[in-house]
Amino acid sequence: ELPCGHAYCAGCLAELRTKKVAQACPLCRAELPPGVDGLFDLAWRATIRIEGMVDRGEVAWVALPAAEQEEMDEVEAMYTEAAAQGHSSAAFNLGLLLQNVRGDFDGAVAAYRTAITADPGFADAHINLGYLLQNVREDFDGAEAAYRAAIAADPGHAHSHSNLGFL
Repeated sequence: ELPCGHAYCAGCLAELRTKKVAQACPLCRAELPPGVDGLFDLAWRATIRIEGMVDRGEVAWVALPAAEQEEMDEVEAMYTEAAAQGHSSAAFNLGLLLQNVRGDFDGAVAAYRTAITADPGFADAHINLGYLLQNVREDFDGAEAAYRAAIAADPGHAHSHSNLGFL
């Protein structure tokens, strides 16, 4: 269902979007919300902008001004929505946000698992999952399985080999 209340086949709308045909509801012409790739792009751009502010020392993740905190809340919502629709990179970035900014390790584990479900060959999602399982949950068997899955996905992934060796 669209925000305007009209219901259409999601696949049909996605196909029309890729062809730049439907950017509005076919019945009432209300603007459509961004598709899954659009959500990811919007979230990514906002993340990069605020990350740049942090890198330049203008703000800190732990004490973002109200406007930037609100924007990061929107970023989290956009990544969550895109991840729910199967966007593996959105799920991965949500995991990074939850792990490194929010300190929500359980949420990050769930996000990395969502990324892996969407793309079983996503080596970075496997290694980040393994890291949290090893260092936060002390689930060494789970961490080993995650590192081995990362190596299976990308045999040259040096961090996976290193982390497995230190396990």
